[in-house]
Amino acid sequence: MKADLTRNSFDPLKHFARVLMQQGRVQLDADWNEQAAILLHLLRRLAADQFGPAFPARFGGGFRILPLTTTTQPPLDFGIEPGRFYVDGILCELEVTPVRVSISGNQIITVAKWTVDDSSFAVGQYLWLWPSADDTGIPPSPFPSPLPVSQITRATYASKTLTLDALPAGLTGLTLPIYAQRIITYRTQPDLPQPAQGQSLAPTLVAGTSSLIYLDVWERLITYLEDDSIREVALNGPDTAARARVVWQVKALPHQPCLRQQQLSGRLQPWNRGLLRARVQPAQVSTDPCTISPNSGYRGAENQLYRVEIHTGNLDPSGNSVAGARPSFKWSRDDGSATYPIVAPPVSGTASTTVTLGSLVRDDRFGLAVGDYVELQDDYSVLNNIPGNLLQVQSIDRTSLTVVLGGITTAGVGKDQKLHPLLRRWDHKSGDPAQGGAQVLPDGALPITGGTWLDLEDGVQIWFELLPNLPNATPAYRSADYWLIPARVAIGDVIWPSDTWTDSQGNTVTGPAAKPPDGVTHHYVGLATVTPEPTTGIIGHNDVTDCLAEILSPPHG
Repeated sequence: MKADLTRNSFDPLKHFARVLMQQGRVQLDADWNEQAAILLHLLRRLAADQFGPAFPARFGGGFRILPLTTTTQPPLDFGIEPGRFYVDGILCELEVTPVRVSISGNQIITVAKWTVDDSSFAVGQYLWLWPSADDTGIPPSPFPSPLPVSQITRATYASKTLTLDALPAGLTGLTLPIYAQRIITYRTQPDLPQPAQGQSLAPTLVAGTSSLIYLDVWERLITYLEDDSIREVALNGPDTAARARVVWQVKALPHQPCLRQQQLSGRLQPWNRGLLRARVQPAQVSTDPCTISPNSGYRGAENQLYRVEIHTGNLDPSGNSVAGARPSFKWSRDDGSATYPIVAPPVSGTASTTVTLGSLVRDDRFGLAVGDYVELQDDYSVLNNIPGNLLQVQSIDRTSLTVVLGGITTAGVGKDQKLHPLLRRWDHKSGDPAQGGAQVLPDGALPITGGTWLDLEDGVQIWFELLPNLPNATPAYRSADYWLIPARVAIGDVIWPSDTWTDSQGNTVTGPAAKPPDGVTHHYVGLATVTPEPTTGIIGHNDVTDCLAEILSPPHG
Protein backbone atom coordinates (compact mmCIF):
# COMPACT_ATOMS: atom_id res chain seq x y z
CA MET A 1 0.00 0.00 0.00
CA LYS A 2 2.14 2.90 -1.27
CA ALA A 3 0.00 5.78 -0.01
CA ASP A 4 0.55 8.95 2.02
CA LEU A 5 -0.55 7.42 5.33
CA THR A 6 0.35 8.13 8.94
CA ARG A 7 0.50 4.39 9.75
CA ASN A 8 -1.47 1.16 9.49
CA SER A 9 -2.94 0.61 12.96
CA PHE A 10 -5.13 -2.44 12.26
CA ASP A 11 -4.05 -5.57 14.15
CA PRO A 12 -6.41 -8.58 13.97
CA LEU A 13 -4.88 -10.03 17.15
CA LYS A 14 -6.28 -7.14 19.21
CA HIS A 15 -9.85 -8.28 18.39
CA PHE A 16 -11.23 -4.75 18.19
CA ALA A 17 -14.88 -4.68 17.15
CA ARG A 18 -15.07 -1.08 15.97
CA VAL A 19 -13.53 2.38 16.17
CA LEU A 20 -15.34 5.00 18.28
CA MET A 21 -14.71 8.59 17.24
CA GLN A 22 -14.69 11.07 20.16
CA GLN A 23 -15.89 14.64 20.15
CA GLY A 24 -13.41 17.47 19.97
CA ARG A 25 -10.50 15.19 19.08
CA VAL A 26 -7.94 15.34 16.32
CA GLN A 27 -8.92 13.04 13.46
CA LEU A 28 -6.36 10.83 11.75
CA ASP A 29 -6.53 8.78 8.59
CA ALA A 30 -5.35 5.73 10.57
CA ASP A 31 -8.56 5.61 12.64
CA TRP A 32 -10.85 5.72 9.61
CA ASN A 33 -8.72 3.16 7.78
CA GLU A 34 -8.75 0.87 10.83
CA GLN A 35 -12.54 0.96 10.99
CA ALA A 36 -12.74 -0.13 7.35
CA ALA A 37 -10.14 -2.85 7.97
CA ILE A 38 -12.02 -4.20 11.00
CA LEU A 39 -15.26 -4.51 9.05
CA LEU A 40 -13.53 -6.02 6.03
CA HIS A 41 -11.72 -8.55 8.24
CA LEU A 42 -15.03 -9.53 9.85
CA LEU A 43 -16.84 -10.02 6.54
CA ARG A 44 -14.05 -12.04 4.95
CA ARG A 45 -13.57 -14.22 8.03
CA LEU A 46 -17.33 -14.82 8.19
CA ALA A 47 -17.43 -15.92 4.54
CA ALA A 48 -14.42 -18.22 4.95
CA ASP A 49 -15.75 -19.77 8.19
CA GLN A 50 -19.23 -20.39 6.80
CA PHE A 51 -18.38 -21.68 3.34
CA GLY A 52 -14.72 -22.68 3.42
CA PRO A 53 -11.44 -21.04 2.43
CA ALA A 54 -12.13 -21.39 -1.31
CA PHE A 55 -15.44 -21.92 -3.06
CA PRO A 56 -17.47 -20.72 -6.07
CA ALA A 57 -20.54 -18.62 -5.37
CA ARG A 58 -23.74 -20.64 -4.89
CA PHE A 59 -25.43 -18.55 -7.57
CA GLY A 60 -23.22 -17.26 -10.33
CA GLY A 61 -20.26 -19.50 -9.52
CA GLY A 62 -17.44 -19.25 -12.01
CA PHE A 63 -13.72 -19.53 -12.70
CA ARG A 64 -13.89 -23.03 -14.15
CA ILE A 65 -11.47 -23.70 -16.98
CA LEU A 66 -13.19 -23.74 -20.39
CA PRO A 67 -11.55 -25.45 -23.38
CA LEU A 68 -12.20 -23.40 -26.51
CA THR A 69 -13.17 -24.26 -30.07
CA THR A 70 -12.45 -21.65 -32.75
CA THR A 71 -11.76 -21.53 -36.46
CA THR A 72 -8.08 -20.78 -35.85
CA GLN A 73 -7.83 -23.02 -32.75
CA PRO A 74 -5.62 -20.75 -30.59
CA PRO A 75 -2.88 -22.80 -28.95
CA LEU A 76 -1.90 -22.60 -25.29
CA ASP A 77 -5.01 -20.73 -24.25
CA PHE A 78 -8.30 -21.48 -22.53
CA GLY A 79 -11.40 -19.64 -21.35
CA ILE A 80 -12.29 -18.64 -17.80
CA GLU A 81 -15.91 -19.15 -16.84
CA PRO A 82 -17.51 -15.85 -15.75
CA GLY A 83 -18.99 -15.57 -12.29
CA ARG A 84 -17.83 -15.20 -8.70
CA PHE A 85 -15.35 -17.11 -6.56
CA TYR A 86 -14.28 -16.61 -2.93
CA VAL A 87 -10.72 -17.19 -1.76
CA ASP A 88 -10.19 -16.82 2.01
CA GLY A 89 -13.40 -14.79 2.05
CA ILE A 90 -12.17 -12.40 -0.68
CA LEU A 91 -14.65 -11.98 -3.51
CA CYS A 92 -13.25 -12.41 -7.03
CA GLU A 93 -15.56 -11.29 -9.81
CA LEU A 94 -15.48 -11.83 -13.54
CA GLU A 95 -18.42 -9.89 -14.94
CA VAL A 96 -19.60 -10.79 -18.42
CA THR A 97 -22.91 -9.22 -19.48
CA PRO A 98 -24.63 -10.67 -22.58
CA VAL A 99 -25.53 -8.14 -25.26
CA ARG A 100 -28.18 -8.47 -27.98
CA VAL A 101 -26.73 -8.78 -31.48
CA SER A 102 -27.99 -9.21 -35.03
CA ILE A 103 -26.29 -10.84 -37.99
CA SER A 104 -25.59 -8.12 -40.55
CA GLY A 105 -23.70 -10.04 -43.21
CA ASN A 106 -21.07 -12.64 -43.85
CA GLN A 107 -19.20 -12.95 -40.52
CA ILE A 108 -20.49 -9.51 -39.44
CA ILE A 109 -22.68 -8.80 -36.43
CA THR A 110 -24.19 -5.58 -35.07
CA VAL A 111 -24.14 -5.07 -31.30
CA ALA A 112 -26.75 -3.20 -29.27
CA LYS A 113 -24.12 -1.66 -26.97
CA TRP A 114 -20.49 -0.84 -27.69
CA THR A 115 -19.22 -0.67 -24.12
CA VAL A 116 -20.18 -3.56 -21.88
CA ASP A 117 -18.83 -4.23 -18.38
CA ASP A 118 -16.81 -1.01 -18.61
CA SER A 119 -14.90 -2.28 -21.65
CA SER A 120 -15.36 -1.55 -25.35
CA PHE A 121 -15.36 -4.21 -28.03
CA ALA A 122 -11.96 -4.49 -29.72
CA VAL A 123 -9.98 -6.59 -32.17
CA GLY A 124 -8.66 -9.81 -30.65
CA GLN A 125 -11.47 -10.34 -28.13
CA TYR A 126 -13.38 -13.63 -28.10
CA LEU A 127 -17.18 -13.83 -28.27
CA TRP A 128 -19.60 -16.64 -27.57
CA LEU A 129 -22.87 -16.36 -29.51
CA TRP A 130 -26.03 -18.34 -28.83
CA PRO A 131 -29.79 -18.14 -29.60
CA SER A 132 -32.11 -17.26 -26.71
CA ALA A 133 -35.58 -18.78 -26.98
CA ASP A 134 -37.10 -16.54 -24.28
CA ASP A 135 -35.13 -13.36 -25.20
CA THR A 136 -33.76 -13.02 -21.66
CA GLY A 137 -30.09 -13.20 -22.56
CA ILE A 138 -29.47 -15.86 -19.92
CA PRO A 139 -26.75 -18.16 -21.29
CA PRO A 140 -27.19 -21.94 -21.26
CA SER A 141 -26.00 -23.68 -18.12
CA PRO A 142 -23.64 -25.41 -17.80
CA PHE A 143 -21.35 -23.87 -20.37
CA PRO A 144 -20.62 -26.15 -23.33
CA SER A 145 -17.21 -27.81 -23.16
CA PRO A 146 -15.37 -27.14 -25.35
CA LEU A 147 -16.91 -23.71 -25.77
CA PRO A 148 -17.33 -22.49 -29.39
CA VAL A 149 -16.04 -18.92 -29.66
CA SER A 150 -15.40 -16.41 -32.44
CA GLN A 151 -12.62 -13.85 -32.50
CA ILE A 152 -13.14 -10.21 -33.45
CA THR A 153 -11.00 -9.31 -36.47
CA ARG A 154 -12.43 -5.82 -37.08
CA ALA A 155 -14.42 -3.39 -34.94
CA THR A 156 -16.27 -0.42 -36.51
CA TYR A 157 -17.71 1.99 -33.95
CA ALA A 158 -19.69 4.16 -36.40
CA SER A 159 -21.94 1.26 -37.38
CA LYS A 160 -21.41 -0.73 -34.16
CA THR A 161 -20.44 -3.74 -36.24
CA LEU A 162 -17.95 -6.47 -35.46
CA THR A 163 -16.30 -8.66 -38.06
CA LEU A 164 -15.58 -12.17 -36.76
CA ASP A 165 -13.24 -14.86 -37.99
CA ALA A 166 -16.29 -17.12 -38.34
CA LEU A 167 -19.92 -17.33 -37.34
CA PRO A 168 -21.07 -20.36 -35.34
CA ALA A 169 -22.97 -22.90 -37.35
CA GLY A 170 -26.77 -22.64 -37.28
CA LEU A 171 -27.08 -18.91 -36.47
CA THR A 172 -27.46 -17.57 -40.03
CA GLY A 173 -31.13 -17.23 -40.95
CA LEU A 174 -32.27 -18.03 -37.41
CA THR A 175 -35.40 -16.17 -36.26
CA LEU A 176 -34.66 -16.48 -32.53
CA PRO A 177 -32.97 -13.56 -30.71
CA ILE A 178 -29.17 -13.89 -30.63
CA TYR A 179 -26.93 -12.83 -27.77
CA ALA A 180 -23.18 -12.56 -27.44
CA GLN A 181 -20.84 -12.24 -24.48
CA ARG A 182 -17.13 -11.87 -24.14
CA ILE A 183 -15.04 -14.83 -23.08
CA ILE A 184 -12.02 -13.85 -21.03
CA THR A 185 -9.12 -16.21 -21.62
CA TYR A 186 -5.85 -17.01 -19.91
CA ARG A 187 -4.02 -14.73 -22.34
CA THR A 188 -6.56 -11.88 -22.25
CA GLN A 189 -7.35 -11.67 -18.52
CA PRO A 190 -7.49 -8.06 -17.33
CA ASP A 191 -5.21 -8.29 -14.28
CA LEU A 192 -2.34 -10.16 -15.93
CA PRO A 193 -1.22 -8.09 -18.94
CA GLN A 194 0.67 -9.97 -21.60
CA PRO A 195 4.38 -9.23 -22.01
CA ALA A 196 5.64 -6.30 -23.95
CA GLN A 197 7.62 -6.94 -27.11
CA GLY A 198 10.88 -8.74 -26.40
CA GLN A 199 9.77 -10.07 -23.01
CA SER A 200 8.40 -13.42 -21.90
CA LEU A 201 5.79 -14.24 -19.30
CA ALA A 202 7.02 -17.18 -17.22
CA PRO A 203 5.95 -19.66 -16.18
CA THR A 204 3.42 -20.21 -18.94
CA LEU A 205 1.76 -23.17 -20.60
CA VAL A 206 3.93 -25.68 -22.42
CA ALA A 207 2.61 -28.10 -25.07
CA GLY A 208 2.64 -31.68 -23.84
CA THR A 209 3.30 -30.62 -20.24
CA SER A 210 0.80 -30.77 -17.40
CA SER A 211 0.39 -27.52 -15.43
CA LEU A 212 -1.60 -26.60 -12.37
CA ILE A 213 -3.85 -23.64 -13.12
CA TYR A 214 -4.35 -21.63 -9.94
CA LEU A 215 -5.92 -18.39 -8.77
CA ASP A 216 -3.66 -15.76 -7.19
CA VAL A 217 -5.61 -13.09 -5.26
CA TRP A 218 -4.13 -9.97 -3.65
CA GLU A 219 -4.83 -6.28 -3.09
CA ARG A 220 -3.28 -3.45 -5.07
CA LEU A 221 -3.30 0.20 -4.07
CA ILE A 222 -4.83 2.49 -6.68
CA THR A 223 -4.21 6.24 -6.71
CA TYR A 224 -5.32 8.87 -9.20
CA LEU A 225 -2.24 8.06 -11.30
CA GLU A 226 -3.66 4.61 -12.04
CA ASP A 227 -7.31 5.74 -12.19
CA ASP A 228 -7.90 9.44 -12.68
CA SER A 229 -11.65 9.08 -12.02
CA ILE A 230 -10.77 8.93 -8.30
CA ARG A 231 -10.10 12.68 -8.31
CA GLU A 232 -12.93 15.17 -7.93
CA VAL A 233 -12.50 17.57 -10.86
CA ALA A 234 -14.19 20.36 -8.90
CA LEU A 235 -11.07 20.51 -6.71
CA ASN A 236 -9.04 21.42 -9.81
CA GLY A 237 -6.24 18.92 -9.37
CA PRO A 238 -5.62 17.67 -5.83
CA ASP A 239 -6.21 14.02 -5.05
CA THR A 240 -7.95 12.89 -1.88
CA ALA A 241 -8.28 9.25 -0.85
CA ALA A 242 -6.75 6.20 -2.54
CA ARG A 243 -8.39 2.83 -3.15
CA ALA A 244 -7.51 -0.81 -2.53
CA ARG A 245 -8.44 -3.05 -5.45
CA VAL A 246 -8.84 -6.83 -5.41
CA VAL A 247 -6.60 -8.34 -8.08
CA TRP A 248 -7.21 -11.89 -9.30
CA GLN A 249 -4.85 -13.61 -11.69
CA VAL A 250 -5.14 -17.06 -13.25
CA LYS A 251 -1.61 -18.47 -13.43
CA ALA A 252 0.15 -21.70 -14.37
CA LEU A 253 2.52 -23.84 -12.29
CA PRO A 254 4.26 -26.43 -14.51
CA HIS A 255 4.66 -30.07 -13.53
CA GLN A 256 2.22 -29.86 -10.62
CA PRO A 257 -0.90 -31.93 -9.88
CA CYS A 258 -3.90 -30.53 -7.99
CA LEU A 259 -2.69 -29.22 -4.63
CA ARG A 260 -4.71 -28.40 -1.57
CA GLN A 261 -4.87 -24.74 -0.72
CA GLN A 262 -2.45 -25.01 2.19
CA GLN A 263 0.07 -26.93 0.09
CA LEU A 264 -0.09 -24.38 -2.71
CA SER A 265 0.18 -21.44 -0.31
CA GLY A 266 3.09 -23.09 1.48
CA ARG A 267 4.97 -23.37 -1.78
CA LEU A 268 4.33 -19.89 -3.15
CA GLN A 269 4.26 -18.02 0.19
CA PRO A 270 6.64 -20.11 2.35
CA TRP A 271 6.93 -20.07 6.12
CA ASN A 272 10.52 -18.82 5.96
CA ARG A 273 9.68 -15.44 4.39
CA GLY A 274 12.23 -12.92 5.56
CA LEU A 275 11.84 -11.36 9.01
CA LEU A 276 12.76 -7.77 9.92
CA ARG A 277 13.52 -5.90 13.13
CA ALA A 278 13.47 -2.10 13.40
CA ARG A 279 14.71 0.31 16.05
CA VAL A 280 16.41 3.64 16.54
CA GLN A 281 20.13 3.63 17.16
CA PRO A 282 20.70 3.21 20.92
CA ALA A 283 22.56 5.81 22.90
CA GLN A 284 26.28 5.32 23.33
CA VAL A 285 27.30 4.57 26.89
CA SER A 286 29.04 7.52 28.57
CA THR A 287 30.57 7.79 32.06
CA ASP A 288 29.43 11.42 32.20
CA PRO A 289 25.78 11.45 33.38
CA CYS A 290 25.33 14.89 31.83
CA THR A 291 26.35 13.74 28.36
CA ILE A 292 23.65 12.50 25.99
CA SER A 293 24.82 10.89 22.78
CA PRO A 294 23.83 12.92 19.72
CA ASN A 295 23.20 9.61 17.95
CA SER A 296 20.50 8.40 20.34
CA GLY A 297 16.84 8.34 19.31
CA TYR A 298 15.05 9.31 16.16
CA ARG A 299 16.57 12.54 14.85
CA GLY A 300 14.15 13.35 12.05
CA ALA A 301 12.40 16.72 12.02
CA GLU A 302 9.07 15.21 10.89
CA ASN A 303 7.00 12.14 11.56
CA GLN A 304 7.57 9.57 8.83
CA LEU A 305 6.25 6.21 7.69
CA TYR A 306 9.30 4.32 6.44
CA ARG A 307 8.77 1.58 3.91
CA VAL A 308 11.37 -1.15 3.48
CA GLU A 309 10.60 -3.18 0.36
CA ILE A 310 12.27 -6.18 -1.24
CA HIS A 311 13.48 -5.20 -4.70
CA THR A 312 15.14 -8.33 -6.11
CA GLY A 313 14.07 -11.52 -4.35
CA ASN A 314 15.53 -15.03 -4.26
CA LEU A 315 12.32 -16.88 -5.23
CA ASP A 316 11.10 -17.48 -8.79
CA PRO A 317 7.39 -17.28 -9.75
CA SER A 318 7.04 -21.02 -9.02
CA GLY A 319 8.23 -20.60 -5.44
CA ASN A 320 11.66 -22.16 -6.06
CA SER A 321 14.87 -20.71 -4.65
CA VAL A 322 17.05 -19.04 -7.28
CA ALA A 323 20.62 -20.24 -7.02
CA GLY A 324 23.12 -17.42 -6.71
CA ALA A 325 20.45 -14.73 -6.34
CA ARG A 326 21.51 -11.70 -4.32
CA PRO A 327 18.40 -10.27 -2.64
CA SER A 328 18.22 -6.49 -2.38
CA PHE A 329 15.95 -3.89 -0.82
CA LYS A 330 14.98 -0.26 -1.20
CA TRP A 331 13.37 2.14 1.24
CA SER A 332 11.25 5.27 1.32
CA ARG A 333 10.52 7.70 4.14
CA ASP A 334 7.00 8.39 2.80
CA ASP A 335 5.74 4.82 2.20
CA GLY A 336 6.80 5.05 -1.46
CA SER A 337 4.10 7.63 -2.18
CA ALA A 338 6.36 10.15 -3.99
CA THR A 339 5.28 9.51 -7.59
CA TYR A 340 5.21 11.46 -10.85
CA PRO A 341 3.09 10.65 -13.95
CA ILE A 342 4.93 9.92 -17.20
CA VAL A 343 3.20 11.49 -20.21
CA ALA A 344 5.42 10.34 -23.10
CA PRO A 345 7.35 7.15 -23.88
CA PRO A 346 10.83 7.19 -22.33
CA VAL A 347 13.69 7.88 -24.73
CA SER A 348 16.70 5.66 -24.07
CA GLY A 349 20.24 6.31 -25.20
CA THR A 350 23.31 4.17 -24.73
CA ALA A 351 23.71 5.02 -21.05
CA SER A 352 20.78 7.24 -20.07
CA THR A 353 17.01 7.56 -20.29
CA THR A 354 14.94 10.74 -20.66
CA VAL A 355 11.39 10.79 -19.33
CA THR A 356 8.77 13.51 -19.66
CA LEU A 357 6.59 13.99 -16.58
CA GLY A 358 3.12 15.42 -16.17
CA SER A 359 4.09 17.33 -13.04
CA LEU A 360 6.97 17.96 -10.67
CA VAL A 361 6.37 18.61 -6.99
CA ARG A 362 8.61 21.37 -5.66
CA ASP A 363 8.40 20.81 -1.90
CA ASP A 364 11.13 19.04 0.06
CA ARG A 365 8.92 16.12 1.03
CA PHE A 366 7.60 14.94 -2.31
CA GLY A 367 9.98 16.75 -4.65
CA LEU A 368 12.55 15.22 -6.97
CA ALA A 369 16.24 16.10 -6.82
CA VAL A 370 19.42 15.19 -8.64
CA GLY A 371 20.91 12.06 -7.11
CA ASP A 372 17.57 10.49 -6.15
CA TYR A 373 16.95 6.86 -7.08
CA VAL A 374 13.74 6.35 -9.02
CA GLU A 375 11.88 3.38 -10.48
CA LEU A 376 9.81 3.43 -13.66
CA GLN A 377 6.64 1.36 -13.27
CA ASP A 378 3.36 0.72 -15.06
CA ASP A 379 0.42 -1.67 -14.79
CA TYR A 380 2.34 -4.40 -16.61
CA SER A 381 5.36 -4.33 -14.27
CA VAL A 382 3.24 -4.09 -11.10
CA LEU A 383 0.73 -6.80 -12.02
CA ASN A 384 3.51 -9.14 -13.18
CA ASN A 385 5.64 -8.22 -10.15
CA ILE A 386 8.65 -7.20 -12.22
CA PRO A 387 10.96 -4.88 -10.27
CA GLY A 388 12.16 -2.04 -12.44
CA ASN A 389 15.74 -0.87 -12.75
CA LEU A 390 16.47 1.73 -10.07
CA LEU A 391 18.13 4.65 -11.83
CA GLN A 392 19.68 7.83 -10.47
CA VAL A 393 18.42 11.25 -11.49
CA GLN A 394 21.16 13.06 -13.43
CA SER A 395 19.38 16.29 -14.36
CA ILE A 396 15.95 17.94 -14.12
CA ASP A 397 14.52 20.53 -16.51
CA ARG A 398 11.56 22.04 -14.67
CA THR A 399 10.50 24.08 -17.69
CA SER A 400 10.00 21.14 -20.02
CA LEU A 401 9.31 18.71 -17.15
CA THR A 402 11.96 16.31 -18.44
CA VAL A 403 14.24 14.19 -16.26
CA VAL A 404 17.43 12.47 -17.40
CA LEU A 405 18.19 9.18 -15.63
CA GLY A 406 21.49 7.38 -15.56
CA GLY A 407 21.05 3.95 -17.15
CA ILE A 408 18.41 2.10 -19.15
CA THR A 409 14.90 1.37 -17.88
CA THR A 410 13.34 -2.10 -17.86
CA ALA A 411 12.58 -3.22 -21.42
CA GLY A 412 9.04 -2.46 -22.56
CA VAL A 413 7.95 -0.73 -19.35
CA GLY A 414 6.47 2.76 -19.68
CA LYS A 415 5.90 2.69 -23.44
CA ASP A 416 2.09 2.43 -23.32
CA GLN A 417 0.10 5.30 -21.81
CA LYS A 418 -2.89 2.98 -21.32
CA LEU A 419 -0.80 1.15 -18.70
CA HIS A 420 -0.43 4.31 -16.56
CA PRO A 421 3.37 4.70 -16.42
CA LEU A 422 4.83 6.59 -13.49
CA LEU A 423 8.13 7.41 -11.82
CA ARG A 424 8.44 6.43 -8.15
CA ARG A 425 11.09 7.97 -5.91
CA TRP A 426 13.02 5.93 -3.35
CA ASP A 427 15.15 7.53 -0.64
CA HIS A 428 18.23 5.36 -0.23
CA LYS A 429 21.50 6.92 -1.33
CA SER A 430 24.80 5.57 -2.56
CA GLY A 431 28.03 6.26 -0.75
CA ASP A 432 31.50 5.02 0.03
CA PRO A 433 31.17 1.91 2.23
CA ALA A 434 34.52 2.76 3.83
CA GLN A 435 32.99 6.02 5.07
CA GLY A 436 29.82 4.36 6.34
CA GLY A 437 27.91 4.83 3.10
CA ALA A 438 25.58 2.32 1.52
CA GLN A 439 26.81 0.00 -1.20
CA VAL A 440 24.39 0.07 -4.13
CA LEU A 441 24.09 -3.06 -6.26
CA PRO A 442 23.90 -3.05 -10.08
CA ASP A 443 20.08 -3.14 -9.84
CA GLY A 444 20.21 0.17 -7.96
CA ALA A 445 19.04 -1.31 -4.64
CA LEU A 446 20.84 -2.11 -1.41
CA PRO A 447 22.11 -5.61 -0.54
CA ILE A 448 20.30 -7.56 2.17
CA THR A 449 22.86 -8.35 4.84
CA GLY A 450 21.40 -10.56 7.54
CA GLY A 451 22.33 -10.50 11.20
CA THR A 452 23.55 -6.90 11.42
CA TRP A 453 21.99 -3.50 11.99
CA LEU A 454 21.71 -1.41 8.82
CA ASP A 455 21.28 2.37 8.93
CA LEU A 456 18.49 4.08 7.01
CA GLU A 457 18.60 7.70 8.18
CA ASP A 458 18.16 9.88 11.27
CA GLY A 459 18.93 7.02 13.63
CA VAL A 460 16.45 4.50 12.15
CA GLN A 461 17.98 1.04 11.79
CA ILE A 462 16.79 -2.31 10.43
CA TRP A 463 17.95 -5.89 10.90
CA PHE A 464 17.22 -8.76 8.50
CA GLU A 465 16.81 -11.83 10.68
CA LEU A 466 18.74 -15.07 10.23
CA LEU A 467 17.29 -18.47 11.20
CA PRO A 468 20.45 -20.53 11.82
CA ASN A 469 18.96 -23.18 14.12
CA LEU A 470 16.16 -24.45 11.86
CA PRO A 471 16.44 -26.79 8.87
CA ASN A 472 15.91 -25.29 5.41
CA ALA A 473 15.72 -21.90 7.04
CA THR A 474 17.42 -19.70 4.48
CA PRO A 475 15.21 -16.59 4.46
CA ALA A 476 12.97 -16.41 1.39
CA TYR A 477 12.55 -12.93 -0.06
CA ARG A 478 9.86 -12.12 -2.61
CA SER A 479 9.96 -8.99 -4.72
CA ALA A 480 7.44 -6.38 -3.51
CA ASP A 481 7.18 -7.75 0.07
CA TYR A 482 7.42 -4.81 2.48
CA TRP A 483 7.49 -3.61 6.09
CA LEU A 484 6.15 -0.28 7.44
CA ILE A 485 8.05 1.55 10.20
CA PRO A 486 6.33 4.61 11.75
CA ALA A 487 8.89 7.07 13.20
CA ARG A 488 7.66 9.71 15.65
CA VAL A 489 9.34 12.95 16.74
CA ALA A 490 7.38 13.17 20.02
CA ILE A 491 8.88 9.96 21.42
CA GLY A 492 12.13 10.01 19.46
CA ASP A 493 11.52 6.41 18.48
CA VAL A 494 9.85 4.10 16.01
CA ILE A 495 6.59 2.24 16.63
CA TRP A 496 7.51 -1.45 16.48
CA PRO A 497 6.44 -4.59 18.37
CA SER A 498 8.76 -5.94 21.07
CA ASP A 499 10.07 -9.29 22.20
CA THR A 500 10.39 -9.91 25.95
CA TRP A 501 12.70 -12.48 27.55
CA THR A 502 14.70 -13.20 30.68
CA ASP A 503 18.48 -13.02 30.48
CA SER A 504 20.99 -15.25 32.27
CA GLN A 505 20.92 -12.98 35.34
CA GLY A 506 17.14 -13.21 35.62
CA ASN A 507 16.52 -9.69 34.31
CA THR A 508 13.53 -8.98 32.08
CA VAL A 509 14.74 -7.65 28.74
CA THR A 510 12.82 -6.22 25.80
CA GLY A 511 13.94 -5.63 22.25
CA PRO A 512 12.52 -5.14 18.76
CA ALA A 513 10.68 -8.21 17.49
CA ALA A 514 11.44 -9.97 14.21
CA LYS A 515 8.22 -9.79 12.19
CA PRO A 516 7.15 -11.09 8.79
CA PRO A 517 6.30 -8.66 5.98
CA ASP A 518 3.25 -6.44 6.34
CA GLY A 519 2.43 -7.40 2.74
CA VAL A 520 1.93 -8.16 -0.04
CA THR A 521 -0.28 -11.03 1.20
CA HIS A 522 -1.36 -13.39 -1.56
CA HIS A 523 -4.19 -15.92 -1.40
CA TYR A 524 -4.02 -19.00 -3.60
CA VAL A 525 -6.28 -21.83 -4.74
CA GLY A 526 -5.84 -24.45 -7.46
CA LEU A 527 -8.53 -24.52 -10.17
CA ALA A 528 -7.56 -27.32 -12.55
CA THR A 529 -4.71 -29.07 -14.29
CA VAL A 530 -4.37 -28.75 -18.07
CA THR A 531 -2.18 -30.59 -20.55
CA PRO A 532 -2.05 -28.93 -23.98
CA GLU A 533 -1.77 -31.32 -26.92
CA PRO A 534 1.91 -32.14 -27.63
CA THR A 535 1.95 -30.98 -31.26
CA THR A 536 -0.74 -28.31 -31.56
CA GLY A 537 -0.84 -26.94 -28.02
CA ILE A 538 -4.63 -26.97 -28.20
CA ILE A 539 -6.49 -27.71 -24.96
CA GLY A 540 -9.47 -30.01 -25.39
CA HIS A 541 -12.16 -31.31 -23.07
CA ASN A 542 -10.13 -34.37 -22.10
CA ASP A 543 -7.05 -32.25 -21.31
CA VAL A 544 -8.59 -30.54 -18.25
CA THR A 545 -8.86 -32.06 -14.77
CA ASP A 546 -10.97 -30.05 -12.32
CA CYS A 547 -9.39 -29.45 -8.90
CA LEU A 548 -12.65 -28.34 -7.29
CA ALA A 549 -13.20 -31.70 -5.57
CA GLU A 550 -9.76 -31.42 -3.97
CA ILE A 551 -10.55 -27.89 -2.82
CA LEU A 552 -13.87 -28.72 -1.19
CA SER A 553 -13.01 -32.13 0.29
CA PRO A 554 -12.14 -32.36 4.01
CA PRO A 555 -8.39 -32.10 4.78
CA HIS A 556 -8.25 -35.76 5.85
CA GLY A 557 -11.19 -37.06 3.82
